[in-house]
Amino acid sequence: MLNKSLSNILMLLIGMVILILTTDTSVAQSTRERVSVIEKQLNAIQRQVFKPGSRFQPPGDDAPAGLNSTAGSEGMLIADINIRISELETQLRQMTGQLEEANYKVSSLNSQIETMKKDYEFRFVEIEGEVGGSTPKVSLGLVLDNASIGISTPKQKYDYAYGLVSNAQYDEAEISLLGFLKDYPENTLAGNAQYWLGQTYYARLNYDDATRTFLEGMIKYPKSQKAPAFILKAGMALNQSGLKNDACDIYRELNARFPDSSENTRLRPVEERKAGCN
Repeated sequence: MLNKSLSNILMLLIGMVILILTTDTSVAQSTRERVSVIEKQLNAIQRQVFKPGSRFQPPGDDAPAGLNSTAGSEGMLIADINIRISELETQLRQMTGQLEEANYKVSSLNSQIETMKKDYEFRFVEIEGEVGGSTPKVSLGLVLDNASIGISTPKQKYDYAYGLVSNAQYDEAEISLLGFLKDYPENTLAGNAQYWLGQTYYARLNYDDATRTFLEGMIKYPKSQKAPAFILKAGMALNQSGLKNDACDIYRELNARFPDSSENTRLRPVEERKAGCN
């Protein structure tokens, strides 16, 4: 089904972004671990230097003479430790900055993924024509010149034409779909081709030709899986043309002929409200 194949494409595209996201997440985790190690080292040194009775504590006036005699060397050692502490604090600040940067990248990528998901969902709904139905799986790679890929079978020609529709190349899609319907009017895919031909007009705001094409589909392909969609889209095109009463008549026809279809149960009430049907 189209929804399933489009979902697979969406998941593949998002998967590529998630791979980048995972890489940045790993960097963030590594940075957190390094910060933790530095903090532990810094705390250990501070505990050793500043704990009561530590040999690194500077001697007072009442300290034993032996300690005073070694004050110079101890002072040098304390100075070295202070330098080490300062270095660790510098590293800690640097690691903290890197961690914040990694977290920001992760947050940004999450936002990009969500935006991408919404964008592709919108595009897929537009391709589907707001009608839940099944269509053959189509590869975007089919959008090539006929001669260069040797398209010859009816299925290949239909897939090529549908690929043009899915990429919003409506002028080219119109030509390909008209050619398909001329050559294969009785093919099992002819009803679908008729529907997508109507969609090329509807997408280009050519509502008169869209209405005519959808009504012809109702007559020529009454048993097509797109039969309920023909009626719904004819009503939508009529409404867009300002013929609201005619659109309401079409919607009532849809309810009478295909009461259990998703076009009737899910979409017709919405379109009737738009047309102001009683």
